[in-house]
Amino acid sequence: MEKMTDSTNEEVAAVSEDAVSAKKKNVKIDPVTGQVVRGFWQEELHRLKKHRSIIWFVLPALSLVILFGYVPMVGMLIAFRSKFNVYMGGGIAGAWASGTWSLENFALIATDPRIGLALKNTLLINFFGLLITFPLPIICALLLADIKSAAMSKFVLIVLCLPNFLSWTMTVGIWANVMSPTDGMLNNFLCDIGILKEPFDFFGSNPWFKPLVIFLKVWKGTGWSSIIFYAAIASIDKSFFEAATLDGASKFQKILWITLPTIVPVIGLQLIMTVTYIMSVGLEQLMAMYTAETKHEQFTVDTYLYEISIQDKTNAPLATVLGIVNGLIALFLMLGGNAISKKLLRTSLW
Repeated sequence: MEKMTDSTNEEVAAVSEDAVSAKKKNVKIDPVTGQVVRGFWQEELHRLKKHRSIIWFVLPALSLVILFGYVPMVGMLIAFRSKFNVYMGGGIAGAWASGTWSLENFALIATDPRIGLALKNTLLINFFGLLITFPLPIICALLLADIKSAAMSKFVLIVLCLPNFLSWTMTVGIWANVMSPTDGMLNNFLCDIGILKEPFDFFGSNPWFKPLVIFLKVWKGTGWSSIIFYAAIASIDKSFFEAATLDGASKFQKILWITLPTIVPVIGLQLIMTVTYIMSVGLEQLMAMYTAETKHEQFTVDTYLYEISIQDKTNAPLATVLGIVNGLIALFLMLGGNAISKKLLRTSLW
């Protein structure tokens, strides 16, 4: 008790000292708590001074972020040059001097007839992919949490996560062999049971391309994405479920009234992160699934950017414009989603 009293007295003395020094500096003081009230930047500067002894540990990581995160942003200026071609000779300086300041690249991207097809395919894949791929990890985590044996639950989770560590080339190769029209196991099975009269080329069919993209994303990423939801469920106090069992609640009622409301903040934050990348399908997967027959269905914002930046090396300004627009859309989606989450769920990314 004496130690607690001494520590309390010390805290009160510290607060009173802060209040006295604050009055001398004409700083606002909270009348209830007696603590100094600072603005955002004043508070950040105060924290910086308070923890100045450990800033040195942050400097290596901060330098890497500046070097690889902020220095390359200078390249965004290329979007505002009418011409920029490093292959014409003269290096970067020559390429920079070859053009003038202009906004014509933004107009060219907006009027390019291919951008409509790219946006259509990208949004269709990601919209229907979101409806399917986002709920499945939650359902998977709920099923894993219901397994009585902890060892079995972890074993199943590990098995489900294994496809995530395969490259897209291996993933597409596995399923291309399974669905092969010549000797694929799936075609043989469907022909044997009479659903197909002759083998069908799934990977070479335009109507099947988008569903296959979504299916492969589900197969590869569901287990890995369910980890965070599984961890959130595992952190719920078990006494809630025990009390619900005593009240006669069924498993479905426990999920509906205990599990889901508890992990709603995690679901909200994960949804924000998923929606942020709605303008990107994934170039690695699309290139691995490429066939001449499905080139029209495969044309997304990712492949469009690849064509004008890598294949056509003279279009650096156009590629930069598309990259900037993509980044701005992702930024607005993240900020908007975070604001909604903060208002409705009382939780946010920062």
